[in-house]
Amino acid sequence: MRMRISQPLLIAAALLVVSQSGARAEADHAAIARASLTQVIRPGYAAFSAAAGALQGKVATLCQQPSAAALREAREAFAGAVAAWSKVEIIRFGPITREHRFERLFFWPDPKGLGLKQIQDALDKQEVTVTESDEIAGKSVALQGLPALEYLLYGDDGNLLKEDRDFRCRFGLAVATNVDRIANSVVEGWREGSAYEKAFLGPAPADPYYHAPKEVTLDLFKAFATGIELVRDQKLGKQLGASPAEAKPKLAAFWRSGLTFANAAGNLEGVKAIFAQGGFAQVVAQESAGVENSILFDLDHAITVLSGIDQPIATAVIDEHTRGKLEALRVALKGAGQTAGDMISKGADLAFGFNAMDGD
Repeated sequence: MRMRISQPLLIAAALLVVSQSGARAEADHAAIARASLTQVIRPGYAAFSAAAGALQGKVATLCQQPSAAALREAREAFAGAVAAWSKVEIIRFGPITREHRFERLFFWPDPKGLGLKQIQDALDKQEVTVTESDEIAGKSVALQGLPALEYLLYGDDGNLLKEDRDFRCRFGLAVATNVDRIANSVVEGWREGSAYEKAFLGPAPADPYYHAPKEVTLDLFKAFATGIELVRDQKLGKQLGASPAEAKPKLAAFWRSGLTFANAAGNLEGVKAIFAQGGFAQVVAQESAGVENSILFDLDHAITVLSGIDQPIATAVIDEHTRGKLEALRVALKGAGQTAGDMISKGADLAFGFNAMDGD
């Protein structure tokens, strides 16, 4: 005997199937926070701290025993510190925001050259306090970080080997020491048991940093989304201009040291790490399986292109072939950023209508 199922029951069952098929699992905000902290944030800042320590040591050696080899090694250590910094530069939350640490490490952009004027003024006046690491930490942020040290190592042909090199080198050593100390303080701020770690992994309504898990995810999302925007618009767009005649290569970060493209590539490596290791790739995959691979492809391609440019930024912006590659890269990044942003904001139930770099 065949069992007869009533029409209302069939309708109810069909509605249940539709409801279940359309249901979307809630993003695991706690898992995203833990993965980002343990696999991206802590390792990233630890690498930067190690590179900053190595830089300080090489600059100290340069000052004590000046030579062409010592200058070369100091510059190589500077490149290593920039590479490590670039991967965490996109993080604009946590201990790096305390005591103006971010600005003290990386006073950029500086379109009017105010920082350069302050550095040159200190050099011209032989201002002794900028050669003392304890004193420089209280001075203008423009005198304290990587851009200042870049000028001291590379500006004016890096005259650290000329007759007036002593003051300049002591100034550079104070800056390098300051960079090392700031890097260490950020590592300490993220250590196990720290206030930031507790808030990041276990936000609570009364906590001064994060009140709910979704707020942590939002900060990570801002780092991802604005990291792409940072490279596309601030690191490349303004420098390329609408045409070679309108290009402004000296607006670029680290143009004196030739590390502009390495810096941008490092920024995207940080973006990729948050996406792939921090958990956002899984959020995108849940929204539309396979799209996460397309986004990773675009990021990898952009990193490869930037890492492969061996021209100074001043040459690249007027070279037709290189400009074409950079413009295509910017278009691809815009598409990848929009696609990922839409899916992450939907999958993680986030509202994202502001820019972390604006401080809003």
